[in-house]
Amino acid sequence: MKELMTAAASLVLLMVFALQFVQNQVVFQHVITIDQQVEAFKEKAKQDGCITRENARALRRALSKETGCKGGEVKITGTRKKTRRGERIHYRVSVPIRNIIGSPRFWGLRKGKNQFEYVTDRYTTSEYAGRGS
Repeated sequence: MKELMTAAASLVLLMVFALQFVQNQVVFQHVITIDQQVEAFKEKAKQDGCITRENARALRRALSKETGCKGGEVKITGTRKKTRRGERIHYRVSVPIRNIIGSPRFWGLRKGKNQFEYVTDRYTTSEYAGRGS
């Protein structure tokens, strides 16, 4: 009977680590998705010469859909004034990633502590030639 109880307790501990492995894969997928969406956003900003309201709205919508956060939680800042070809465009995107630990109650982790902000803060060179609006 003692062996059965020890095996059951060991199984519970091993399941926590298996759940954490799965959760790590989910978090990694969120980070990859954010990077891909921000890269597409950057390319559009390069063509437009700045961060436009439409680009920011589209990025916010895509990131909230992919990561499950609210659109208002995605923070997008940077160059809003049109820049000419060769000038720098700054962009900073901050997205909350939640549920890092797969079984937070087991570890005694409070709800607000099981998250972090994933921040992309970079510069790119404008390709805007001054045509159009």
